[in-house]
Amino acid sequence: MRRMHGHIGIFVFTLLVLLTPAVCMDSELMGLLNSYEDPLMTSLDLAFLLVTHGLDATPANGYVVVVAGNATYTLIPNGDKPGLAEVYIDAPDAMG
Repeated sequence: MRRMHGHIGIFVFTLLVLLTPAVCMDSELMGLLNSYEDPLMTSLDLAFLLVTHGLDATPANGYVVVVAGNATYTLIPNGDKPGLAEVYIDAPDAMG
């Protein structure tokens, strides 16, 4: 039984080490998106802003694809809503 607890502890520690970079990047991305508001921002403007802050961002047909750690996000500039963009883990169906 004691040996099993040791293996579980190692497994949990390994998960924490592997997941920490993705969580940090996600919070950095969300912090940046929520720090500014610009109702006239286009997908090209948004991608430029993200790249200047060291993120891997690519503009595409009205949205921006951001690769952060092990995750890929689709960002759509949101106009008059708070923040700079709506964030999706998977592209919404409307984007085909």
